[in-house]
Amino acid sequence: MKRFFIILFTVFGFSVLSEAQELTPESVERRLSRSDSRIEHDRRSQNPRTWVDRGIIFQDVYDVNIQFLYFGMAYDEIRLFMGDPKEKRTIETETGVRDVMVYENIDVYFEDGHLVGWNEKKVIHESPLEEAYEALQTAIDLDERGRQERRLQEAFLRLNGQFISQAVRQYEEAEYKKAFESFKYSVKVADSPFYQEPIDTSLIFNTGFVAALAGEYEEALKYLKRVRDMDYGDGTLYVLIKDTYVELGDSTSAERILQEGFQRFPQDNAVLVELVNFYINADNAEAALNYLDLAKQQEPDNPSFHFAEGALYERIGEPEKAKESYRRSIELDPDFFDVNYNMGVVYYNEAVRMLEVANEIMDNVEYEKARDAAFEVLKKSIPYLEQAHVINPGHTDTMETLRILYYRLGMEDKLEDMNRKLGRE
Repeated sequence: MKRFFIILFTVFGFSVLSEAQELTPESVERRLSRSDSRIEHDRRSQNPRTWVDRGIIFQDVYDVNIQFLYFGMAYDEIRLFMGDPKEKRTIETETGVRDVMVYENIDVYFEDGHLVGWNEKKVIHESPLEEAYEALQTAIDLDERGRQERRLQEAFLRLNGQFISQAVRQYEEAEYKKAFESFKYSVKVADSPFYQEPIDTSLIFNTGFVAALAGEYEEALKYLKRVRDMDYGDGTLYVLIKDTYVELGDSTSAERILQEGFQRFPQDNAVLVELVNFYINADNAEAALNYLDLAKQQEPDNPSFHFAEGALYERIGEPEKAKESYRRSIELDPDFFDVNYNMGVVYYNEAVRMLEVANEIMDNVEYEKARDAAFEVLKKSIPYLEQAHVINPGHTDTMETLRILYYRLGMEDKLEDMNRKLGRE
């Protein structure tokens, strides 16, 4: 997938922390043990309160080591709630240097003085939130009279935030499959009639986004199309859906969703650029040029659009139009390597074609005229290729082309210099 983004949630804690309030591993383990006994009891196992209690206990199991933590929390706040760590150290990660505060049951990670994650070293249960969800669902099935409705609503509100917190932490650790499962549960919780808040469209989007990162493309489409139908987002959402279709090998649907995105957001250049690239890759130059013209109208001073237009004109055999587009791109950005290189190659190829024609001329005088005309065109390629070489001195194709030009045009000093750069002295 190419260009994903995520709107990360900042989890500041939850409306209902715990019915027990004071959480310690020992107290939570005792409550869980009593709950295990109750669900084995025939009469108590049929009481919905037993299962609501059990769901809340598993929520406390999740919270017991992290009850005071939230993403973005300042370094000093941790010490206020959890005291001084047993040890402090730093570690190197893909995102940079992390400070680690080591406690008995948990290591807490900081970047730039703010909380970015944690690792629980001692846990009571490996998947407490999933167990909490199942227990609460059992309570719903048993609670025919609705006596547990208020407690279920509070538990579901808290559970939604907990699943999001878990998902964000897993996402930050690049555990995308786990993050997707957690986000998926958070959507299930939010879809429950016992969840009283309006469902957050960004939650659904993030679920689809992380599903794509996890390689679950069919699942990703389910959530991304759902949030599209809720009028969420902008053209970037359509680009993401397109990329997902591409991963599934469905180019027809990829084209269709881009067209839909363009109709909905005609001023969004993200969609326009994707349409241009889609048709370029599909060898449909005419369609690509049409959408590129629209993109240029929106951003007339974008050198990349003029460069892409020139490349398309080259592809369909219109070198004069290609040169015109490249020239405008260079005016806008003289240090744009690709356009300088391409402009030089356009003149070079034109001269080669002229030399091929000249070689067919039998009259010596006419041959020399044609040859000299070709050499004049060759000379026009040199400034562009030399500029490309200045921009990217290590680009071998540029150096080789310049070497040939210097040789053909008898530019001995420059030829010697280029041979030295190429290691051919």
